[in-house]
Amino acid sequence: MIRVSSYAQNQLLQTNMGTTQAKVSDRTVQIASGKVTQQYTNISSQALELASLQRSNVRTEQFEKNIQTTKTRLEIMDSNMSTIASRITNLLSDVANGLNGSNIEEIPFEQFAISFRQELTALMNAQHEGRYLFAGSLTDTPPVDVTDAAYTPQAGLPGTFTADFDYYQGDNVTLSNRIDQDATLSYGITADAPAFEQLLRSLAYVEYAGANDDKTVLQEAYNTLQTSLDGVSDFRSQIGAQLSVLEGSEKKHADFKTYVQNTISGIEDIDVAEATSRLAFDQVQLQASYISLTRINEITLLNYLR
Repeated sequence: MIRVSSYAQNQLLQTNMGTTQAKVSDRTVQIASGKVTQQYTNISSQALELASLQRSNVRTEQFEKNIQTTKTRLEIMDSNMSTIASRITNLLSDVANGLNGSNIEEIPFEQFAISFRQELTALMNAQHEGRYLFAGSLTDTPPVDVTDAAYTPQAGLPGTFTADFDYYQGDNVTLSNRIDQDATLSYGITADAPAFEQLLRSLAYVEYAGANDDKTVLQEAYNTLQTSLDGVSDFRSQIGAQLSVLEGSEKKHADFKTYVQNTISGIEDIDVAEATSRLAFDQVQLQASYISLTRINEITLLNYLR
């Protein structure tokens, strides 16, 4: 029973107990979640900063995803360019042997050309995540089709050496990706680049020369292969430069994200050890309040006079 004489003290204890109970509850949630609060309203002075930092973190993560996707595509392209360059070098050696001796008919140039053309077609029709890499913006279309009826690289041979791009099924749009707030990287190669047209055409010349023992056409094939190899080497340098740009942006974003996440953590996260210590203190206070309230409520005139 609450008496008039103990009413004020009782109310004060009840108020303190309510405050301490709220602290215990809040600290229990903090320790369980690892967060200072579950609501922005409880950190109103820092809420705007926190929301801005979280947006920056999400945006940076998207840039990192864009960079990683672009890097993967470029690395596939570079690997394919490396394979193509190696095959051209080998074929140049065989063609040189055919030109420098009288054994053109002893070298299986037809088979070399057919095999290389099949491999080259597969390399130029490479995909990543279902997208054709060398087709420009027509990423659902295989860019190289040497069986296209309009593609006739041997037309006019011997004597007429004319570029023929009719094998190409893509477009001339250069791919691009957003890698920073104010930076978009244009990247990639389309299969209608002169180096690839020259390579495919030179293979047609090698095939013709092998079938007809024609050194004049074989010499043109050799010259065209050399030009093509130079072009492929240039592409590899271009890809290397683009990868360097991406790696620089990737490091910049990683450093910025570390800063942002550390700042967010400083606002949101609690020191678990400190919170546990404070919880223990609040629990002791709460227990003491319960004891005090019980004793106040037990006070009677008889107990007082004793």
